[in-house]
Amino acid sequence: MRRRSRLLVRFVAFLSLVRWTHLAFLAWAQGMAYIFLFADQPSWKALSETDFWFVVISTAGLVAGGSLMNSFYDMERDLVQRPWRTLFERPVAKKYGLRMASVFYFTGLLAAWIGLSWWMALSFTLYGVLIWLYSHKQWNLHQLGPLMATLLAYTPLLLLAFAFSPQSEPGFMRSLPLAIAMIMLEWRRQWERSHLFGLDPDVRAPWIRRQWIYKGLLIAGIAATPFL
Repeated sequence: MRRRSRLLVRFVAFLSLVRWTHLAFLAWAQGMAYIFLFADQPSWKALSETDFWFVVISTAGLVAGGSLMNSFYDMERDLVQRPWRTLFERPVAKKYGLRMASVFYFTGLLAAWIGLSWWMALSFTLYGVLIWLYSHKQWNLHQLGPLMATLLAYTPLLLLAFAFSPQSEPGFMRSLPLAIAMIMLEWRRQWERSHLFGLDPDVRAPWIRRQWIYKGLLIAGIAATPFL
């Protein structure tokens, strides 16, 4: 029973390290965009397209790999910013972080090169390199870090639109105003997040509440996709 408990704790810590909620949100956003904006006929049957799933798998693999690498290199800073969560994740990150990051990167790139056209596979490869640089070189500590994080967060939707061009162009143009608004909102969220833990504890609470408000608005924005 003790061994099972350790395995369960490690599994939960691993899910936290790969930011499974972020991966689920990305997959949901790509699904909503594809069904209601980019597919020939808006229908749930569109999800049976294999090309779509190769895009989702490639995105998930690259983002999960970047999250693992980021958690490995940012461990000391995270101990200051969010100590309890980092202490929970730390044993898994130190033992499996870089190894599993490589596995996820390989899976993401393999899915792109096997299931997509060569120019889309090349685009995903470039996206993976940018995520690797952002995580490995700790670009998130740079002044432009929030903007770079925002652009990397929305690149999967742009790659999805490119993958199904030209039929995705009308839906892409229709969703552009909402996309710009969400990008600006995400940039503000990332900027406040980068400054959050430098604040005094008594000032930090409203900033944390705003983070949840921003996330709720982003979810609402994706949920509004069918009405565009």
